[in-house]
Amino acid sequence: MFRFFENLIKPFDDERPFTPTQNRTRFVWQALRPFWPILLASAVLTAISTAIELWLIDFGGRLVSMLAETSPEAVWQTHGWQLIAAAVLVLVIRPLPGFLKEALDDIGFLPNAVTSARWLTHRHVVGQSVGWFREDMTGRIVQRVMQAGLISVHIAYMLVHTVISVGFYTIGSLWLLSSYDARLTVPLLVWIVVYGALMVYAVPRAEKRSERFQAAHAGLIGVLNDTYGNIDSIKLYANSRQEERATRRALDRFRRGMFLHQRLEVTINASMIVLSSLLIVGLVGTAIYLWEAGEAPLGLIATALALSFRFTPMAEWLLDAVTGLFVSMGALKDALSSVGQPHEIADTPDAKPLTVAGGAVTIRRLSHGYGKSIAALDGIDLDIAAGEKIGLVGPSGAGKSTLVNLILRFYEAENGTIEIDGQNIREVTQDSLRRQIAMVTQDAALLHRSVRANIAFGNRDASLAEIEAAAAKAQAADFIPDLADREGRTGYSAHVGERGVKLSGGQRQRIALARAVLKDAPILILDEATSALDSESEAAVQAALATLMEGKTVIAIAHRLSTIARMDRIVVLDQGRIVEQGSHGELLAANGLYARLWARQSGGFFGIEEREEESPPA
Repeated sequence: MFRFFENLIKPFDDERPFTPTQNRTRFVWQALRPFWPILLASAVLTAISTAIELWLIDFGGRLVSMLAETSPEAVWQTHGWQLIAAAVLVLVIRPLPGFLKEALDDIGFLPNAVTSARWLTHRHVVGQSVGWFREDMTGRIVQRVMQAGLISVHIAYMLVHTVISVGFYTIGSLWLLSSYDARLTVPLLVWIVVYGALMVYAVPRAEKRSERFQAAHAGLIGVLNDTYGNIDSIKLYANSRQEERATRRALDRFRRGMFLHQRLEVTINASMIVLSSLLIVGLVGTAIYLWEAGEAPLGLIATALALSFRFTPMAEWLLDAVTGLFVSMGALKDALSSVGQPHEIADTPDAKPLTVAGGAVTIRRLSHGYGKSIAALDGIDLDIAAGEKIGLVGPSGAGKSTLVNLILRFYEAENGTIEIDGQNIREVTQDSLRRQIAMVTQDAALLHRSVRANIAFGNRDASLAEIEAAAAKAQAADFIPDLADREGRTGYSAHVGERGVKLSGGQRQRIALARAVLKDAPILILDEATSALDSESEAAVQAALATLMEGKTVIAIAHRLSTIARMDRIVVLDQGRIVEQGSHGELLAANGLYARLWARQSGGFFGIEEREEESPPA
């Protein structure tokens, strides 16, 4: 039976394009679009349940009057059929809409809607550029994705199950009281006006205090995430006292924000106690007055008493819900300020897959400054032939990493163009662009998955034999069989920890190299690809690199110039411009920046040994 409700809507079947908006109402509407029929059905069942409950309160009052006017011996004879009908309604009919509503809400809606909203939000966020992620903390992004999904569902749930339910109950109560005597509605209407004034006072304050509280909460999450993510540095520099002070400040801001919230909560709850007392006295007092005047049956007092007792907690529920609704709106605003941003880099509507024949890269008037006045790249022109292997060198901040980031389209170039085999990379899909490029970086971060999954990440269809062959080429096959994790998984099944923390730097880099070997893309980018290897491992990996580079267009960034000395061409960057280019020998002969950098280092990579005649003058 429950399977029916579980499968009413399958969250992962929703493949529609979804672009979150920072408009909160529109976000909730769009994120939960497939679920509104379920919520509508639930609202109808809520109305039916409310009508049954009001009928029971009314029947209870009439029952008191009926029993007062009938002798005990004649009760069943005179009213037996009414009592049996009421019992059937209570035992059989009343539970049915309640069960259906609970099943729709708690099985059909909540789990699926939360999953769907988070899935859609995640799909949007993961489509953001690498640069976008570098502007925020990972923990905070995760929290906001989780928040956006949960809060949007919470808002919709409160609207249907609190606002609508109490609205139905209020209208039904006024109608029920007026069916006895219109004067009975006066205490309730006065109470509603005072209650509305309390809501006008409380709700805006709750929203403002919620925004402050959410900002403090997000700040605390950021501090803790920064601390835990950099625990090695904190331990290394024995800076725990300083970190404690930063954490205490964040916790204290959170505590003070909670105090403001709780003060308002106490004020609201105390006010509701006073209001509930006024409603009981006003409603029951009016019923007694009408009964004493002979204008109402005795049972009306019981009806008024039951309504006032039931109405007060519902009103508290409504106030809490409306306050919570605005609090949730504040939290959703905070979440959408991040996850609701449009994509910084988006494929054009007519973007086509990149087709690579040889892998030639053409760069024209390329400039980029990350939005700052000083350009990291300043109008460079560069032609890289298909299959050519170039080295990028230069001082720190010269623009080497920026050039690679723009080729990968991690950032959108502010000016100029980049073409691969004559195709402007702005006009092709980003996924197809990156499928044609393999990269091994200095910081070889791995996914917290198995070794096998990490190596096969760029080629999910690879067999275990292909994965093992790639590991062997990357000189990783010797240590992988000895790996084990705390779950008892070993070898290629062992998980490597967050960002590969369970492995040494050299092991991480060799697995990253194996991943590039298996991907076998026509363009290869190496960013200090052997920097984490010891001398013995580095020498062993050279052969793998030489094999990997065969037939590919290669762009290698290096600070150790010996690692790129055998490249076809070396491009020297300084202050965002190309200041020299040529072969190793040509650049040494030119006695420029490259020669000065070479003079500070020794050769020895790729079979290069620094010859006396190639050395720059002392």
